[in-house]
Amino acid sequence: MTSESDDYMPVKYRTRLVDVVNQIGGASMHQIKVQLSNKKGHSQMLLSPAETVEAIQENSSAWVYADNQKIDPGQVDEANLSTVSNVRIVSGLVGGC
Repeated sequence: MTSESDDYMPVKYRTRLVDVVNQIGGASMHQIKVQLSNKKGHSQMLLSPAETVEAIQENSSAWVYADNQKIDPGQVDEANLSTVSNVRIVSGLVGGC
């Protein structure tokens, strides 16, 4: 199989390992590394922007960080996440004595 043949599947990788854009069937597929931490534990997933918005909406009372910047969960949509490579969803901290 050579790069000139029609059966060679082109693959593009950006500089960040967690932000992989693959050329699949002519459509780009952006994936976001999502880290979810709550009282049940910790999990990591690779999700599409639409799936990431869904995860954020399911945890609307949590604190959400996109590429280490705190964001408002109520104002997130797919367009906001088009350049994001990492999202953290964590339970809000409560302080006091």
